[in-house]
Amino acid sequence: MALITVLQYAAWFYLPNRATHWLLGYLHVVYERVTGRPRPAAGTPQYVFHYRMTYLFCAIVYLLFGLFKAATTVEPNYYELLGLAPTADEGMVKAAFRQFARKYHPDRVGPQGEAFFIEVRDAYESLKSPTKRFAYERFGPDALKWKQCTTPRDCLHHGLLQATGFYLVSVCSLIFFSFLGSSSPVSFWRYIMLAFTAIYELLFILNSTPGPASDSTISSVLFTDPATGAHTSFLTYLWPQRVAYQHILFLHNLWVLGCFALSNIVPIVFPAPSPEVQEMLILNEAKQIATLSQMLSRETQAFLNTLYHSVHGPRTRTPASPGTFPYLGPVPNGTGSAPPDEIVRLLAPELEHLLLEAQMRDNGPLQSACENAVERRRRKKEAAGRVGRSSARANGVEVAGVGARVGAGTGLAVHATWQNGGDVMGLPTRKIGYVRGRSRSLG
Repeated sequence: MALITVLQYAAWFYLPNRATHWLLGYLHVVYERVTGRPRPAAGTPQYVFHYRMTYLFCAIVYLLFGLFKAATTVEPNYYELLGLAPTADEGMVKAAFRQFARKYHPDRVGPQGEAFFIEVRDAYESLKSPTKRFAYERFGPDALKWKQCTTPRDCLHHGLLQATGFYLVSVCSLIFFSFLGSSSPVSFWRYIMLAFTAIYELLFILNSTPGPASDSTISSVLFTDPATGAHTSFLTYLWPQRVAYQHILFLHNLWVLGCFALSNIVPIVFPAPSPEVQEMLILNEAKQIATLSQMLSRETQAFLNTLYHSVHGPRTRTPASPGTFPYLGPVPNGTGSAPPDEIVRLLAPELEHLLLEAQMRDNGPLQSACENAVERRRRKKEAAGRVGRSSARANGVEVAGVGARVGAGTGLAVHATWQNGGDVMGLPTRKIGYVRGRSRSLG
């Protein structure tokens, strides 16, 4: 059985190609009779198109055959032997075995039915134990040999460790074949398919509880709990009598078939360009880049010359021609197309101002920084003004007190004022207030 499976996978490298050549000959005969035109010659674009479509058809047919074989060659589980559903409880299992024993006991059917009876009896013994039933449904008949596992937790831990073996071998195989051959556009998708297979297998192991009741909290669109009354899962809808380990085996076969199918279909249907074509594509892209660079250089030169001419007349006091804008060619300074140093010195600040104005209009970080600086300056000025007013009030009270005392002693009343800009008792005063037309934030 294992040899047949290996040959089936190895046939991917021979059978679709051979079937394509055979079928394409018949298709071209029909093509000649129906259209009245000669068959396309080998190597022509039409022949290549016909070959790709025919190969795609043959590969899909062989893929469907592999899926059908993988789905129909699965051995029946213990529930199917007893004629039960995976949701059967212990009483239903016991009743089904009693009915089977009355009908197929070796004493009734003879020695030829002894092997089958022993197999069904082992199935009954396995399903009767909750721990064995838990392990069997998730990991298959091999789980019944795990004598060291006495609880469902032990079975789950041991089964997950064994399940990782398939993925370790798969990853090592993919890495090995990637080193042997050249880079393939489907290499990435092989790993993606393997990752999805691992995720769905984990969902089956953790979520599959085909008993009379289920406490599972993990749900999936494609793989739902078989304990539910309605089999909304795609695989449980196709095979409602199967349990988790059978679906997992089908997923493994599906991944292997998908890898072989992608490795053979994609290079034929979507071939990589030849080295000559790749070189031609690179040259065309280089020419396009060179053309765009030349266009950009011309536009930049025209823009700079426009700025040179706009600055040359008013700033250097030279007569400006009527055609200052747009482009007049080289600036007439006697040295060719290079502008004089005085124009460059005048033009540099103008360009800086233009850039600053553009940055200020775009609500960018420069505008935010300027607004923050102005706001900090305004707050600093306001704080300084509050401190000055507080000091002024304190000095005014002090001066008023001194004047009152002097007036009381000499008969003169001294009035301190801050509006005249003079001084009282030798103390300097200044006028405090808002200067019209000038913002406090600007000093």
